[in-house]
Amino acid sequence: MNTGVYKESLNIAKQINLIANGTVNINGVSISGNAVKVQGFTITDNYGITLSNTNGVSILNNIIHFTLNGISDVGTNLNLIVSGNTIIGSNPTYGNGMAFEGMTNNAQILNNKISNTLHGILFDVASTNNIINGNTVQGNGLISSSDSIDEQGAGIYTVDGSTNFQILNNVVTGERDGIAVQQIGSGTASGFTISGNICTNNLNAIWLTLSNSVITKNTLSNNNEGVDIVGNNNMISLNIITNNRIVGIAITTKKSTDTNTVSGNTLSGNQGNYYIVGPGKVIGT
Repeated sequence: MNTGVYKESLNIAKQINLIANGTVNINGVSISGNAVKVQGFTITDNYGITLSNTNGVSILNNIIHFTLNGISDVGTNLNLIVSGNTIIGSNPTYGNGMAFEGMTNNAQILNNKISNTLHGILFDVASTNNIINGNTVQGNGLISSSDSIDEQGAGIYTVDGSTNFQILNNVVTGERDGIAVQQIGSGTASGFTISGNICTNNLNAIWLTLSNSVITKNTLSNNNEGVDIVGNNNMISLNIITNNRIVGIAITTKKSTDTNTVSGNTLSGNQGNYYIVGPGKVIGT
């Protein structure tokens, strides 16, 4: 599409490469086709780009101004690439930069910048084999007042039942939870690698219910808590955890057979370095 302002919304139901030629402003885009590429647009709408039951969609280098969701999906969406986008909310106490509300598998969420929104990147349904690498999420920073706690979101979030996520080299500031894996049902997420992330000035830097996972080489500073994890068979190693107001590493186990390991972390300036509770074992403290 050529330079201009197009007030119509786009509905894409078949394979197409939709690439902006110059500065092209459009309203929201809905995608239900496979192997669609949307690249280089400025998009302004309540919902920027929505996907439904797609395979192989690429969303590249767009600027998205939104009210409710910048990028979102429903149904089952496979092999999605979301890379290089700038996503800007209209209200820092409401809305999601990305909200994957269907099963989203084998996605690559790379090098996006998200700001002025409550939540950054959310996977609301158990999903698998997703890579979240190199993104920046700037929250609204309401971390000093207990009255504003409901107006603080999550930078990167997924739920129990999710497996094999790689959450790598992201920067998250000003959120309630920088990186969160929440247990809503009876299951536990597993097989995560959380590495190389920088989480500063959040309430909780990394807040997890998780098993069989690795949390390593993250830099976590000036939060309330560095790592707060519930689970079994996790390795917490080589993180730099400094100047957190409550605790550096908090580990909770639920069974006497649960075992977690800590190794090689740098802990300094925290109110307390460790808080350990439950009947299981923590090796390395």
